[in-house]
Amino acid sequence: MRKVLYITNIEVPYRVKFFNSLSERTDLTVLYERNNSANRNSEWAKSVNASYKKHFLEGLKISNENSFSFKIFKYLNGNYDDIIISCFNSPVQMMAILYLRLRGKKYILSFDGEQFIGESGLKNHLKKFFIKGADKYLVAGEKSAENIKKLVGDKEVFPYYFSSYTEEELTKNQVDCQPREKYVLVVGQYFDYKGLDIALKVARLDRTIRYKFVGMGKRTKLFVKEQLFEEDTNIEVVPFLQKKDLITEYKKAGVLLLPSRKECWGLVINEAASFGTPIISTVGSGAAMEFLRGEYEKYLFSIDDTIGIQGAIHKLLTQEDGDYSRYLIETGAHYSVEKMVEAHENALNV
Repeated sequence: MRKVLYITNIEVPYRVKFFNSLSERTDLTVLYERNNSANRNSEWAKSVNASYKKHFLEGLKISNENSFSFKIFKYLNGNYDDIIISCFNSPVQMMAILYLRLRGKKYILSFDGEQFIGESGLKNHLKKFFIKGADKYLVAGEKSAENIKKLVGDKEVFPYYFSSYTEEELTKNQVDCQPREKYVLVVGQYFDYKGLDIALKVARLDRTIRYKFVGMGKRTKLFVKEQLFEEDTNIEVVPFLQKKDLITEYKKAGVLLLPSRKECWGLVINEAASFGTPIISTVGSGAAMEFLRGEYEKYLFSIDDTIGIQGAIHKLLTQEDGDYSRYLIETGAHYSVEKMVEAHENALNV
């Protein structure tokens, strides 16, 4: 078996499922920057048991999900056939990239979707600098992979089908569909890139439509304090839901709204699509750009088109579109943990 070191930031259930499967095909070691996140539910984060080797840097904590520690050099100098770096914009993983380049060691860069790289500006130049130079690339989604390919030229780029579900779970989701209620589900943490303020602007255009905001966790009180008005009687806020309860929401909701500004992927798209939940999204989600193609691009909007978003919500809540739901289920079936593993096997020559 090939010995693989996979460097990432924090432990989350959907990644643990993927790592468990990948460890059946490789001698896998996962190096996490931190043992826990400052803004995620700890019970949820540890809800799937790991069957692979794992270590934690636990250095100087940075932001909510990163850390910095020179201990990383111990692992970079380890006896591994492949090193995968998955957070190229994390300080400690940026240092790892520079070190591997200086040592002339090959490494693979992995991206969870779209990187939103512009043509000018210091930030965009830094992104390009740290992206270029890898031996191979793993990228969630075909569209995002195409954009990385333009940047890295003749280097090998492997698209993978990012998902939190196994094929068995996807099949189960398809047969569990039920009649829908006329409300809008918004799932996401309270950070600027998630665009929850955009969803609020849409909700205020028609207060007869009910909205349920889920998943802000520890930042729920801050969201309520900074964003909600007394008049927002059509808005319900739920800090956190366990997996089974969130699944119930996907089954019941008339529409899922994802108002992202700049989000590499957006797994809620995969999850909602697997239940056929009608989706409306901004173009700021890599997953939405991947899923909503052809005639269903009409459900993609710019982040400032709140009127267009509200109109699409009204249409879907008043005229259920069975074809759209079937399209989402069929599209979502192509994205699974098994297909993620298969793409990684190809990149690793397993």
